[in-house]
Amino acid sequence: MINLVDVVKHLETKYPKTLAYEWDNVGLQVGSLNRRASVVLVTLDVTKDVVKEAIALKADLVVTHHPLIFKPVSSVATESPRGWMIDKLIKNDIALYAMHTNYDLADGGMNDRLAKLLGIRDPKLLDETENIGRYGTIDPQSMSSYILKVKNALGIGSARFIGQLDKNVATVGVSGGSGSNHVGQAKRQGCDLYVTGDVTYHTALDCAQMGLSVLDVGHYAEKIFKSAVAEELSEAFPDVKVVVSAIDTDPYVTL
Repeated sequence: MINLVDVVKHLETKYPKTLAYEWDNVGLQVGSLNRRASVVLVTLDVTKDVVKEAIALKADLVVTHHPLIFKPVSSVATESPRGWMIDKLIKNDIALYAMHTNYDLADGGMNDRLAKLLGIRDPKLLDETENIGRYGTIDPQSMSSYILKVKNALGIGSARFIGQLDKNVATVGVSGGSGSNHVGQAKRQGCDLYVTGDVTYHTALDCAQMGLSVLDVGHYAEKIFKSAVAEELSEAFPDVKVVVSAIDTDPYVTL
């Protein structure tokens, strides 16, 4: 019989909690792991709809990339969205486990997955100080054609671009999630294009001034977490039903 402890031990062997940044909150967030593992749901975010999905599936465990609880909780009032979700998870005996920056930083984690999807060959560490991001070479091509390939690879309908579209691209850097802090490293590593999310207005201005082309694919591009982790767990535990969340948790709508 497979226990939830077995599932979590497998994940923590590959993506140790010790890799997570100090400000992050990873690991078991709700419930107990001392129970049988029959159904596991994998999601990018935890929302009310995801919790309802887990209840309908009779899930024993929800594995999420973005933690439901980042900071200490001062109240679990069920009138609040977070309190409602915690209450429903506990009442339905559903454990919640988060692996966030430990997944981002680990070998084979978010950034290696993104690098592979973007066709980056022999990816190297982008930011050695913070141990995050990847960069490497691709088949040289026009900026516009490569941007189309990135959008198709990540399954996104739109992206924001900073730079000049009439240039060619041969060296690409990538950092999943919010990667604004690493634009300087992308420039120093000689990237023709840096792919990341959540680039602020002032950072975009800085990139334009330093001559670094950036493609802001948004934070939701990290949705690749769902299928990647579900595939790993299905292979490791064939007797456990592992489900990729069908809920689109992207809060943005492009008009």
